[in-house]
Amino acid sequence: MFRVVNEMIEVGKKLCSYRLIDGSSGNMSCKVGERIVITKSGTQLDNLTPKDFVILKLDEDSSEASSDLKVHRAIYKKTDYNAVLHCHGVYNVLLSFIQDEIVPKDLEGRLFLKRVAVVEGEFGSDELSEAIAREVARNGVVIHRGHGIYSAGRDIVEAFNRACYIEHSCEIIYLLMLL
Repeated sequence: MFRVVNEMIEVGKKLCSYRLIDGSSGNMSCKVGERIVITKSGTQLDNLTPKDFVILKLDEDSSEASSDLKVHRAIYKKTDYNAVLHCHGVYNVLLSFIQDEIVPKDLEGRLFLKRVAVVEGEFGSDELSEAIAREVARNGVVIHRGHGIYSAGRDIVEAFNRACYIEHSCEIIYLLMLL
């Protein structure tokens, strides 16, 4: 558990330096066996300590855990991924208002992502959690309209890399729109 928490702390710092979070936005979790290590609600991901995490059984609820616990749980139940990351980069949020899917123009985006769906729904609803989990199961990443990226991976580093690929692809698309 110690190694997983340390990796999550390091990814939290990177999320800030890559401008994928601001303030206390975003959350992340890792599945370890039948347990989930998830950030507490309201934590600042760029300044995490071991005290900023809650360890829960897969079906256990907690008022301390991120408000996205339901989404993380739905992804774990629908996939074999061991890590889930949610972040709010500027370019993916911006493009999600005007596009129903993101089709990367850059090579890495095309290779690693192909197409990324933009889903809509009421934050916290079962329907949105299921829609996010369904798209993550299909492609490893999805964007919630106006709210940001949900990405998953074998570990938190792979989930972080997917988030970086889609944010980079969104920035390229946005800049191409300006030309």
